[in-house]
Amino acid sequence: MGIQRVSSKWTKTAVLQRSRSVNGYIPVTRQYSRQTLERMTELFESNYIKPDRGTYGNGVMRVKATRVQPLPIHSVNSDTEETTSENADERLSPSTAEVDAEISAEFPITTYELRYGTEEKYFNSLDELALALNEHIQKRDYIIQQGIPLMKHNGLPFDLRVLTQKNLQHNWETTGILGRVAAPGKIITNIHGGGRLATFNELVRPHFDLKRFEQLRSELYRLGIHSAVQLQKSFPRIKEIGIDIALDEDGQPWILEVNTLPGIYAFGLLPDKETYRKIKRYARAYGRLPSKKGKTSRASHKAKASSAKSSVRR
Repeated sequence: MGIQRVSSKWTKTAVLQRSRSVNGYIPVTRQYSRQTLERMTELFESNYIKPDRGTYGNGVMRVKATRVQPLPIHSVNSDTEETTSENADERLSPSTAEVDAEISAEFPITTYELRYGTEEKYFNSLDELALALNEHIQKRDYIIQQGIPLMKHNGLPFDLRVLTQKNLQHNWETTGILGRVAAPGKIITNIHGGGRLATFNELVRPHFDLKRFEQLRSELYRLGIHSAVQLQKSFPRIKEIGIDIALDEDGQPWILEVNTLPGIYAFGLLPDKETYRKIKRYARAYGRLPSKKGKTSRASHKAKASSAKSSVRR
């Protein structure tokens, strides 16, 4: 039986929400609809709208709602300070326009910013926003997720990828954490979208003292294992997961999404080559990568074939 892959973000989120150990790390996430768009923009200043199936950050959009309290409108008569009984009565009977102005001043005006890639658009109503979103979404399934204000490195937001694998004893083990820094002006940190790789230590250590830094690393290692154990209850043939983790401005970790076909080669670009060797060793053991024996056999076969061709030519 092959390694099991699960493409639906919503399906994986729904499974993880059933775990007491994991649910507290998941931002509010819903299947996208006009109704959930309205509710989520009322609850949160920022929300991310993502394809239910997709990779490399393609199709991800961000909506930010800004509410402004309008200034009250006052009517001033500058011609005279004297008041007759007649104009006093008029003041006691304000016009319809004045009443409407006073009512509107009691409620904030909401504008919506839509970011897609590096493109920004602004809308004055939820209906206009929904129409613009539908142009991108069309009839595909999307989810909408509470936006998490990302911790920053040198002014640029970053997130983390936690890799958890089945080890040689067939138990879950978190084998590595790497960081990804967003490119300037981008709303995603994905390397395919222009982000850059960095070590966990480089990105996180400057924000915490040593004790809190080590506690956070241990917490993320445990979270990787708890998430894998929970997912395996519904998907028994998974062997590896990659968890995208946001750290908010207070250092609280949040699960943005989980990938059951995580990239592993990015770990080979980091200085810690021993970690990368372990990652590849586990991946060979459960069949993600070809075994060294298989590589040797193929290389030997190619060498023999090449030798035979040379003999024929001679």
